[in-house]
Amino acid sequence: MNKWLNFGLACASVALGAAVAMAQGGSSASITVSTGPHKGEYNFAPSDACVLTAFTKKPLGLSVVMQSADSSLSIDMPNLDEKHANEIQVVLVIADGHMPGKKGASSVTYEIDTRPDSSLEPFQRAERANKGQSGKATTTLMEKDGNALLSFSGQTATGVKLEGSVTCKKVV
Repeated sequence: MNKWLNFGLACASVALGAAVAMAQGGSSASITVSTGPHKGEYNFAPSDACVLTAFTKKPLGLSVVMQSADSSLSIDMPNLDEKHANEIQVVLVIADGHMPGKKGASSVTYEIDTRPDSSLEPFQRAERANKGQSGKATTTLMEKDGNALLSFSGQTATGVKLEGSVTCKKVV
């Protein structure tokens, strides 16, 4: 019984923490696809969390997954320092909705992955084994008011240009 009480209290604490984070506003992102058939701006509301593996003057890494009604965005930067500034993975999935004559919705995925194998965990290397690095990117990272601000611009291996920014809110 005590085990279940502790579990219940832990769940309540997580829910309360999430409610506080939502009330304070979570992380936000915006990405622009400037070429191709899905040209446009995709915004992600400040309700999602962004994970910083360390939050000092030079954070060790950043990972964020955000969703909106028509798209999802995943960004991974394993090392956040000047030496590794352009090592990033950006994955943007855009839903096309229902296509005439086809069952269900379809989607398109745009990806830039400039992370070297040495920065990846073993499971990440295995996931990427058949693809390798793709595209190119430049990034800018700064810290302001305890938040990490990341901006990037790049191009997928097929030439689609992506530009975006992410504000990772620090939840105290």
